[in-house]
Amino acid sequence: MSDFSIDLAAEQIYDSRTREYFSEVLGSFINKNYRSATVMLWSVLISDLIYKLHSLKDLYQDQIASSILDGVLKKQSTNHANPEWEMYLVDEVYKRLHLIEASDYQSIQNLQKYRHLSAHPVLSGENLLFSPNKETVRALIRNTLEGVLLKPPIFSKKIVHEFVQDMASKKDLLPDEIGLRKYLNAKYFGHLAPAIEEDLIKALWKFCFRSSNLEVDANRDINLRCLGLLYERSPRTFHEVIKRNVDYFSEISAGSDQLLCLVNFLGDAPRVFDILSDAAKTLIETFAKASGVLFSKSIFLNLSYADHISQLCKYDYSQLKEMTGEDFVKVVRGCDKNDQLRQIVFRLGSKIYYESPNFDSADANFSKFVKPYIDSFDSKSIDFLLKGIEGHNQTYLRYRSCIDHPIIHEVAIFCGITDLSPYPNFLKSLPEEE
Repeated sequence: MSDFSIDLAAEQIYDSRTREYFSEVLGSFINKNYRSATVMLWSVLISDLIYKLHSLKDLYQDQIASSILDGVLKKQSTNHANPEWEMYLVDEVYKRLHLIEASDYQSIQNLQKYRHLSAHPVLSGENLLFSPNKETVRALIRNTLEGVLLKPPIFSKKIVHEFVQDMASKKDLLPDEIGLRKYLNAKYFGHLAPAIEEDLIKALWKFCFRSSNLEVDANRDINLRCLGLLYERSPRTFHEVIKRNVDYFSEISAGSDQLLCLVNFLGDAPRVFDILSDAAKTLIETFAKASGVLFSKSIFLNLSYADHISQLCKYDYSQLKEMTGEDFVKVVRGCDKNDQLRQIVFRLGSKIYYESPNFDSADANFSKFVKPYIDSFDSKSIDFLLKGIEGHNQTYLRYRSCIDHPIIHEVAIFCGITDLSPYPNFLKSLPEEE
């Protein structure tokens, strides 16, 4: 607990009224009045839960929050002096709103026990009033802050609507994954109860892979990015949610936009594919094998990455021509430290280059599939590239060949290929020596 600062956390309490009341807790703790701090902490907790319920009722017309408040008022009116309504409030919020996690619920029960001991004389003990020690009170304060006080009221089932609306409004402000991850971790992911996390996973899955309308289509990309980061946060949790709801997650749209997004997602989360139903797998597999570009992302269809590359190399240029530089980077990265596999991928990139149908596409393909990796080519890959260039004039007759091909020449010499006489067309594409 040494890294946790109560002072800094106090400044981040969501409700300003709770923040003001908590200052009394903090003052008592600092002045070593641990009994008073404990009693006041319980009062602050109960007040904060009431504030959260009113927010849900007034801002979001939450019927469950309204029902809980009605129940509290009824118990208070029956016997105002009886504090029974306080634990009733905690129980109802825990069971019906999922605002409190199971571990936090246990901490609240622990706080209530210490509050009673601190507030009421114990006649059987040597000291009439119990006084908790500093470490105990600090733990109670931290658990209450993290479990309840720091959370905004939307961390009930209302979070799904708020989350989706928030992401739609901020998608242009969070274009990169680093910024998006930082934002989500700070505002949402650090406060998710398991039940709410499951609801969020289901909702994002629906918006990404099942639904289609103007609003959903416009926000599919940002929702997909959020779903990917939610998976990255806890793959095991994600898998368990799908296993418990296989039928729900296997109900996917046959639309090309939804399936393309799903293929992209499964490329980073291949184990999810194995959990889905056979019907869903068949639909996804058929779609993914329709082109080399889609298949390049579909690592989940093969038992090993070597098998994946082997299958990818069977696609011809017409099915690979739409592959982007970013697509190819991911394929190369997938080889990890397996240089033999990387060389096979480099030769695939070379093939895409020399099979280009015209000068313009050859210019673009050299920049995307050859130039970024040429320094890592071994002699076999260089020889493969030279042979491909030799038989395809759209490579050696293009204007930029005199700029691009000297790079190949330099690497060939480095790899020990000094006799280039078998490649006269390639030699003609090199600039004349002055």
